[in-house]
Amino acid sequence: ETLGFTLIELLIVIAIIGILAVAFLPSILGAPAKGRDTARIADLQKIQKILVNANLEGKSYPDDTDKCIVSGFGGADADYYIQQFGGALPVDPSPETTAPYACTTKGTYGYVKKPGNYNFALSARVELFTNANADCSKVKDGLLSLPIEANSGSWCYAILNQ
Repeated sequence: ETLGFTLIELLIVIAIIGILAVAFLPSILGAPAKGRDTARIADLQKIQKILVNANLEGKSYPDDTDKCIVSGFGGADADYYIQQFGGALPVDPSPETTAPYACTTKGTYGYVKKPGNYNFALSARVELFTNANADCSKVKDGLLSLPIEANSGSWCYAILNQ
């Protein structure tokens, strides 16, 4: 009697491992992108909260000359906003992400004052289509144009604030 596995047993185990890898690998590989998108959405919600609370305290919404949040906001209350963020604005978790709108600075979030009938719009380019709620090119006009084309690559998560 010999101890060990037969060739058939080994092939069955390898086949099972292969099937499991095919089933679970895509979800495991998408986890980092999903995590970055979640961080982007949380950052936008934090920015929105600070802008709204400041406005309730009588501060004006910042200017949007750059159409993006780079090192700060413009306008009379710019220093106040930087202070509310603890001295540094949130940045995109992926420094190479292209910002929405006309903003050419990578790794930043989009900001537009008075888009359409809204007070302001915040947006971030997302990596996964399932996390998008807007076409990046439409947010500056105050539109969360749905449906978004899955193959457009212009996926954003946006917050329009009235």
